[in-house]
Amino acid sequence: MILVTGGSGFIGRRVVSRLADGGSNLRVLARGQRHADLPEGVEVARGDVVSGEGLPEAMAGVEKVVHLVAIIRESGGQTFEANIWHGTEKVVEAAKAAEVKKLVYVSAIGAQDNPTYRYLHAKWQAERAVKLSGLPYTILRPSIVFGEGDEFINALAGLVRYNPVVPVAGDGKARFQPIWVEDLVTCIVACLDEDAHAGQTLEIGGPEQLTYDELLDVVKEALGRSRIKVHVPLAVMRPLAQVMEWVLPKPPVTGEQLKMLALDNIAETDSVMRQFGVQPRRLADSLDYIKR
Repeated sequence: MILVTGGSGFIGRRVVSRLADGGSNLRVLARGQRHADLPEGVEVARGDVVSGEGLPEAMAGVEKVVHLVAIIRESGGQTFEANIWHGTEKVVEAAKAAEVKKLVYVSAIGAQDNPTYRYLHAKWQAERAVKLSGLPYTILRPSIVFGEGDEFINALAGLVRYNPVVPVAGDGKARFQPIWVEDLVTCIVACLDEDAHAGQTLEIGGPEQLTYDELLDVVKEALGRSRIKVHVPLAVMRPLAQVMEWVLPKPPVTGEQLKMLALDNIAETDSVMRQFGVQPRRLADSLDYIKR
């Protein structure tokens, strides 16, 4: 039995579908009702990583775990510390009690012991919980993940689609290495093998490193739009981001995301091929979904 936390999310749906297609016996941890599109035969276990409620029952009979639960923006009681850090601690505790044979945790490039970056610090603390658990594990740190339903590239597409002048926070030189969601799923599934990359933390990304400016250029070309980019100083963007966080349920940018623009979000360009034997897709070759 494999348990997938976050199985109804952007990445989780693909992981569940891939494993189900391969004949795996699956259970998905669900906090709410978002599981109607799960493949036939997949079990649903009610549980919440923040409170820990239902986790022991969800782990019953489980041999392997893919832990994907995370948030990219805070809202109410859903904080990085509660959801990512302490939520992972609760998952690890339940997995240990169930004597799970392999745990695959999806973290993020840039995870670090630096509270200045609260998202990345929560990821680092979650990684630490996994490493100190005594469980066999593999940690994957992807760069930004793209595909139908993503929030990053779709947000850029929205800016390009509806604005003749596209604002760019800062100098636009922060580098990213976008990885196609299906390529990330391939890596996750491969790591479920008990002997695959045991005890390792792997940083992975697509085949090219692109600046924020270059990401916008790729999106503009895919949409066939000619747009002017205007760089806005971060000192100006920060108060705007704060206002958007106050008034919008899903702001296009948050203060935390602006802080992380100071950091490159990249791995080795051959990381997926070298570690998993898969040639990942380029961003420009996989953007049909933003044209719909």
